[in-house]
Amino acid sequence: MKNWIVRSLIAAGLFAGWTPGVRAAVGFTITPAAVSNTYVGPITLQVTGLAGGDSVVVQKFGDANSNGVVDAGDLLVQQFNLTDGAAGMVIGGVTNINVPGDTDGTANGTITAKLNFPGGDFVQNIIGKYLFKLSSPAGHFSPVTDVFNVTNFPFAQKITGNVVSSGVNVPYATVILFPAPRSGGDHGPGNPVAGTVANSSGVYSVQLPPGTYVPMAFKSNYVASYLASPVLTLNNSQTITTNLSLTNATAGISGKIVDALNPGIVLPRLFVPAMNSSGLIAAGSSDTNGNFTIRVTSGQWQLEGSPQGLALHGYVAYSNGTNVNAGTTGFVGGFYKATSLFYGSVKDSLGNPLAGIPIEARDQDNNGDSIYDNDGYSDANGHYVSGAVGGLGSGDPWQVDVDHQSQFPNYLFSQPALNQNGGTNLAIGQAVMQNFIAIIATNQISGHVQDSNGNPITNLQVDAYATIGGNSYQSQADTDSGGNYLFNVANSGDWNVNVLECCNNDTLDNILGNGNYVPPNSQDVAIANTNATIDFTVQLCGGISIITTSPLPDGTNGYYNLQFNASSCNENFSWSVNDPQDVPPGLTLYSGGAFNGTPNASGTYHFSVNVNDGNGHSTNKSFSLYIAPVATPLQVTTMSLPNGTNGAFYSQTLQASGGQTPYSWSIPNYSADPPPNLALATNGILSGTLATSGGPFYFDVEVTDGAANTANQTLSVYVVNPPLPPLVITNVALPNGNVGAAYSAQLGAAGGQSPYNWQLATGSASPPAGLTLDSSGLISGTPTTNKVATFKVQATDANFTTTNKVLSITINARPVLSSPNWVTNQFQMLLIGASNQNYTLELSTNLSSASWISLFSTNNATTNSFLLTDPSATNQQRFYRLLIGQ
Repeated sequence: MKNWIVRSLIAAGLFAGWTPGVRAAVGFTITPAAVSNTYVGPITLQVTGLAGGDSVVVQKFGDANSNGVVDAGDLLVQQFNLTDGAAGMVIGGVTNINVPGDTDGTANGTITAKLNFPGGDFVQNIIGKYLFKLSSPAGHFSPVTDVFNVTNFPFAQKITGNVVSSGVNVPYATVILFPAPRSGGDHGPGNPVAGTVANSSGVYSVQLPPGTYVPMAFKSNYVASYLASPVLTLNNSQTITTNLSLTNATAGISGKIVDALNPGIVLPRLFVPAMNSSGLIAAGSSDTNGNFTIRVTSGQWQLEGSPQGLALHGYVAYSNGTNVNAGTTGFVGGFYKATSLFYGSVKDSLGNPLAGIPIEARDQDNNGDSIYDNDGYSDANGHYVSGAVGGLGSGDPWQVDVDHQSQFPNYLFSQPALNQNGGTNLAIGQAVMQNFIAIIATNQISGHVQDSNGNPITNLQVDAYATIGGNSYQSQADTDSGGNYLFNVANSGDWNVNVLECCNNDTLDNILGNGNYVPPNSQDVAIANTNATIDFTVQLCGGISIITTSPLPDGTNGYYNLQFNASSCNENFSWSVNDPQDVPPGLTLYSGGAFNGTPNASGTYHFSVNVNDGNGHSTNKSFSLYIAPVATPLQVTTMSLPNGTNGAFYSQTLQASGGQTPYSWSIPNYSADPPPNLALATNGILSGTLATSGGPFYFDVEVTDGAANTANQTLSVYVVNPPLPPLVITNVALPNGNVGAAYSAQLGAAGGQSPYNWQLATGSASPPAGLTLDSSGLISGTPTTNKVATFKVQATDANFTTTNKVLSITINARPVLSSPNWVTNQFQMLLIGASNQNYTLELSTNLSSASWISLFSTNNATTNSFLLTDPSATNQQRFYRLLIGQ
């Protein structure tokens, strides 16, 4: 009620801006004024005309009814203060870029502030119209409003439908799309990927890239079910129609969000989600005074604070939510302001900045528990800041990492050294720099995990680690219902793959129970332009298994050494060969599992071994071993390279034979360089993102073997430009016209090579009489005939590629308005026009006046006849006119 009164006073001109001492007009602009929901970059707020050092309040509202005015139906989605000359939050000499401030640093009556997009909570990314309202807390000027729009990127596929509750459409509901459900026991929604608002009829539509999504609708007084929401796989150029259900809320939870150390400081416009154990989700947000109400159903709910929304105010979120019963009032949620921070950059291996990457900072005590969890997003220059709470002591250090790495399947991000060492102790006022390097993940490691009885182990995390370029990288995935896993890795590096033993839901301790199994050894695999398959068998207590895999590593006629390994709860192993006559001559398997010697013959050998654990358990396993013949001279066997594409990633692995492994590759000093951005790694991988075209580019490569022998080869790469996208006409339909009324419609095309030239296709019928098609694609003129005209247009691009499309235009007849009839102090007249056409009736009491008053508009999809009445006629001297299309 209080907010409604304030809005009413503002609307009536009786509130802020009418106090004594009002200053000159204040200017307020937003740049850019409209962005796509895929945009990554700054939103600049410019305020002019202030007194030096003055403060302002910035509020952002969702304009639900798109009327351009902040009214009672518009939700406050963001609020913060700015002060002329104040730079926002600075800790340890580093500016927290999540907290907006005056970037010019001077109290000169002008404020320039930047908001990262995305960078706040996901509400800011929802497609729709917004209103930024600038006001003075001291009443120094009248509030100023500016419009900001978030548009839908025009993907070729979409999800659409109605938001319903008990069979009735729900208008203006917010629709948010989440990624595919996660495995590993974490069955709640992930980070949202897109959002929109249903229209006044409850109809929603959102265009998306291909993928799997879980759409959900949210609105005050309703709850949604994540578990009952549809899981939709959207393919190229597909439209999926699905309705989203809401359930009426029956109870509420209300309270206030404040500063934990100073409850007198309220935190305005924070998104507050709530979820119960049945998968029901509700949402609310604090108002300008920090108060919030969430409509829920009965039972216990877990409330959480949005880390991104808190970051805008310089505060830190909690790792876990707070359980609150439905019906609770007066709940106070206190959050701590950041007193230290992490900062740095996120770049790829070529030094290019990566924007929009979430960087998570969290603490972790000696028990593995975390109190705080905070996010910061990299900006357009790749810079990020993530706030933290300092002074927790050495027993509760902080770590920082890329959050939700699974949302970036094409990249792997470096792991900070401080994470490997258990974190770092942050002091109050300390700023710690941590940069991240992303490498492209084009290859895969996959496999299967089962127990020693052959049963698949599901929802188990499998990790892989590698050190590449001096940085540590990690990739991981959980096994599916069949015990299978798959994750992406870089096309280089020696990867150590292992299963997670403790201490989360997706670990062996949680799945099998601590002490009920023998953990399998980690396995190493080298990735070099290949994929790898790594399987694991987890030995259950009460049995024994041989975990050494077959085939065994190849040998030569030099010394060979291998250790056989087994898994059992009792590890007093004794090894033997079942068929010693089939072992390569010169090799011996000792009882301790050592298998070594100098083979004196080449070939492939097949034999089996036995192991027992001294506790009544034994098993056999067959192996094969290849002994290579004497080495041949070293030579480069790659004789040619495939073409590359300008702007595309290129990767080829050079091959050599002979000599003595391992091999090391390089470009000799006397050679010309490969094409720009291509580099040859020591493992023989020639890779990089090509940045030119033409060629061929000639250069030499050199391989050095383990005995320091070298071999050279001249190679060349030709780089071609990528093909242009196909030429298409983008118009789906053309608007109707009216006889005698000016008509204009612009044809559009995409793809090919602009500019485009337009004409009627050979053999096509003409457009409606009175209309012509210009070479620019403009159809214009004044129609003279009432008919539906169908014709074929043709677009030709700069490369003389053509395409055509059949279109049609419906020309409606000129409307007829009968002479008015005087009927009991009002005029009546009959309009004969066209169905599904807007007509506006206007009146004037004086034909010489330029002022016409709009009485009403009509539009009906099924009839063309309307009886129009002027209900306010007080005399018989009134003039009427009819406007078409208004």
